[in-house]
Amino acid sequence: MKMKSSEKSPQVFSKHMTGKKTQEHLANFERLLSEMIDPRPDKTGSLENIRVLEVSSANYPATICASMLGELGAEVLKIEPPEGDPAREVTPYGVNIKGVGLPFLMENRNKRNITMDLSTETGRANLKKLAGGADVLIDAMKPGELDAIEAGYRHLSDVNPSLIYVAVSPFGHFTSKAERCRDIPDSDLTAQAESGFSMLIGDPREPEPYNYPLRAGIWAASYMSGALATAGTLTALLHRNKTGEGQMVDIATNDAISAWQGFSAVWGFTMEQPRVRIGNFDWGLYPYGYYKAKDGYVTVCAALDHDFRGLLKILGRWDLEDDWKFLFDRLTDDPEKLQELETEIEKEIAKYTCDELFRKTFEYGIKATRDKLRSKGFPIVVETKLPHQVVEEKHWQIRKSFQEVDVPGFGKITIPASPPQMSESPMRIKWIKGTIGEDDEEIYAQYGLEK
Repeated sequence: MKMKSSEKSPQVFSKHMTGKKTQEHLANFERLLSEMIDPRPDKTGSLENIRVLEVSSANYPATICASMLGELGAEVLKIEPPEGDPAREVTPYGVNIKGVGLPFLMENRNKRNITMDLSTETGRANLKKLAGGADVLIDAMKPGELDAIEAGYRHLSDVNPSLIYVAVSPFGHFTSKAERCRDIPDSDLTAQAESGFSMLIGDPREPEPYNYPLRAGIWAASYMSGALATAGTLTALLHRNKTGEGQMVDIATNDAISAWQGFSAVWGFTMEQPRVRIGNFDWGLYPYGYYKAKDGYVTVCAALDHDFRGLLKILGRWDLEDDWKFLFDRLTDDPEKLQELETEIEKEIAKYTCDELFRKTFEYGIKATRDKLRSKGFPIVVETKLPHQVVEEKHWQIRKSFQEVDVPGFGKITIPASPPQMSESPMRIKWIKGTIGEDDEEIYAQYGLEK
């Protein structure tokens, strides 16, 4: 996908931003920021000289973790069976690039591909030899599978006490349920369901099947647990720097998505009543949701009382202020009552285009911020964008949020870059490789492995 800018020129919403000196200052700042976050080859990654082994078997959280470590500068060896990681076949709508799905290619950043048959003595010996000199091993197999071939944490830590062993699975490696469910394959959908996440989404007031629990539109559990596995790995490396000791990091995808639900996961224990599904409403904030405009959808965040009053002024509906003055008035456990206010706001927002609403609220907010007490509020209204609009937007292009990568044998693909922008040790995408065993010969020779 070729990236194009959707912005012809900078949009200015306030008079104090229009002066010549101000514009020069903004341009200089943009150049400075671009230079600061430029992932030049002379900038080293934080994990230079760290070697990571990813033992793969259709486990996206684990492979996401390995990709992030690779972007941080680690040497990542992706160990697949001779026929390849089954994750290669997963792809939207069955569309692939020369037999490989885009999700796999995207998450194969900065990895060297090596095949190894762990069902053979030679393959197991090669894995143990690599692990003996590795810093991190990511176990993406079923719980206990590597342990059964004497390549689990208890075996490898005897050989390499400084090894960080990161195990990623749906239910973790401990408890009777983890043992009972060890053969269940990794699945983002079942993680969302098992964690209670899906039962928080959707509107029970709708007729069937529209009142069913819903899943997030992305692989939320996979990316959450992949990010937490990365955080656990980095923390374990810091601990090792202090003590010289390795350790096991056990990640369960259900744990990860439950933890990221915040107060929703424990509401029933604290308040003695379960949190029910309330459709598009938020339990702690209102208005805080999506609304239909003339030409699309807008997102409205005006939950604090002064922000809500500002929104009413902009929409010309100050008559609603008396009955809904305070946030606690708007946070009702009766969705039908709240729908009365929702209907009125929907009716007013539908009169405007997305751009008109954004400009009106932004101009109002800029003026309001000059009030030191911020008593006039700053309601936020932005366009709810489609993914391709985000890729094409100049702002994200300047930040290098998306990157076009030429994959040997597969062509050019556009993928998201990792969001942390670091001035001295940036995350970078050096390459993507898609061929099974592409680096076999080189790696086997480099580490003295037996074929």
